[in-house]
Amino acid sequence: MPSVVPAWEDVAAANKQRLDAAVEAASFATPDVSAKQLNVKDAGKELLTAEEIAITESSVEELLIKLRSAEWSSEAVTRAFVHRAVIAHKLTNCLTELFFDRAIERAKFLDDELKRTGKPTGLLHGLPISLKNQIDVEGVQMDLCYVGWVGRVAKRNSVVVDCLLKQGAVVYCLTNMPQALMSGETVCNLHGRTVNPANRALSAGGSSGGEGALIAMRGSPLGIGSDLGGSVRIPSAFNGLYGFRPSYNRIPYGGSSNSMQGFEAVPSVLGPMTCSLDGLKTFFKAVIDAEPWRADPLALHMPWNEAAYQLKEHGEGKEPLCFGFNFHNGVAKPDPPYLRAMDMLKKALLAQGHKVIDYSPPDAATGSRILTELYIADGGEDIKKECATSGEPVLGGVLKGREMPHLSTFEYWQLCLERRNWITGQLEAWEATKALTGTGRPIDALVAPPAPYPSFRHGDKQDIFYTGLCNICDYPASVFPVTTVDAELDKKAAPYDFASDFDRLNYERYDPEVYRDISVALQCIARKGEDEAALRMTEICVAALEAL
Repeated sequence: MPSVVPAWEDVAAANKQRLDAAVEAASFATPDVSAKQLNVKDAGKELLTAEEIAITESSVEELLIKLRSAEWSSEAVTRAFVHRAVIAHKLTNCLTELFFDRAIERAKFLDDELKRTGKPTGLLHGLPISLKNQIDVEGVQMDLCYVGWVGRVAKRNSVVVDCLLKQGAVVYCLTNMPQALMSGETVCNLHGRTVNPANRALSAGGSSGGEGALIAMRGSPLGIGSDLGGSVRIPSAFNGLYGFRPSYNRIPYGGSSNSMQGFEAVPSVLGPMTCSLDGLKTFFKAVIDAEPWRADPLALHMPWNEAAYQLKEHGEGKEPLCFGFNFHNGVAKPDPPYLRAMDMLKKALLAQGHKVIDYSPPDAATGSRILTELYIADGGEDIKKECATSGEPVLGGVLKGREMPHLSTFEYWQLCLERRNWITGQLEAWEATKALTGTGRPIDALVAPPAPYPSFRHGDKQDIFYTGLCNICDYPASVFPVTTVDAELDKKAAPYDFASDFDRLNYERYDPEVYRDISVALQCIARKGEDEAALRMTEICVAALEAL
């Protein structure tokens, strides 16, 4: 008799039971919170010990100092973060895999090695790190949030995991993401929806929304997301975190699973998401110092560049910088909280002696169209094929409601050529700012919102080109929190001439009461290949804000 293929709903339900059992086996108490309670960021703290709170609310650098000195053991630190990860998962549905016992075994090994040798294991000694559910860990299910992938077990570590282990890290969980990764919201048929811990009626962002919710609730000090159109920066922004999108292939992607394999016109990149600014540089340098180019043929052979970090090409770090401020990209005007955050940062930078000019990258509408057409050049065939293996419905994400013609090879080449011509125009426009800056250089960095909205209601339509600009141009870009939505300060503006249908929609749905207390973040964007400079200029922006 032919075998009976189970319904996709049954497969998803059985997988949930398996994850629930793994979470339950960790044996940590979790809070009983009403479904009506929207802000759960601090829920469950009463169940933690004083040491667990101290550990999980430390910065990355503070954790590493105490781990290297053995003031805190890696086992204690790992247990503390797993406890908060379990709490975070119950309240936001952020995890897809939890391998607690394996993580504790690794932590004990690192503690023993430190005691035996007196030396820490690498730059990340003993630090727990969470991973988006596409980063393969040997022996752990890798389902890529497709029902049809349930039961697939990674045969080997991804290159980035091997780099982390070489530097002494402890990996302990995988986190939720949307179907096919193609959404600014984290929801899939297999694992369900991840919600924003500051307001569970709103989105945690995507596609690395599981990481965003987990880290926001201090269930991880540092995690890895991926970014194809803003998927590190959007959830970092929505959850009040620091995130970084590196240039193509600075951080190794080899051995990680992905949707749309073979799509190289706009490569996805891996990047850090963290609760503290110092975590961005720490992660980036640790992975690069592990020489990933020896294991991933696409990883750039480009060691850490200290001269670039010291802004050698930007006045040697001794002269004022000039930041271009993108108050409106021509597609959608940012909501009032972002305009207030931009004004705050502008005031802060000017107070430190830096220069600020208005600069909006030209013809964003064309760039947005090209980027979207590149994403769907296969007519959605890859996503449809993967969903067909189980019968699960296609959810669509940012592609929802769009026509998806399957381009011929020639048509695809022409689209890639159009992209090349468009980004050439972007280069020329950036260079032309040299006449406006007063520094003898073009703008050193671009400051922009990460989205037109600080978050959105579940299922709302999205526009990602404030972040997508960096993906199509390969600009390294960070995101950093500035303030939170204030219903009194961020009142709805009067109607204006809308740049697009989405601009009108976004204006109409804005309500400061709905977004109250949601994080408001900004991007610091550098030019292609200037990753280290982008990190340093981000630190300058944050320091300026702190000095206000």
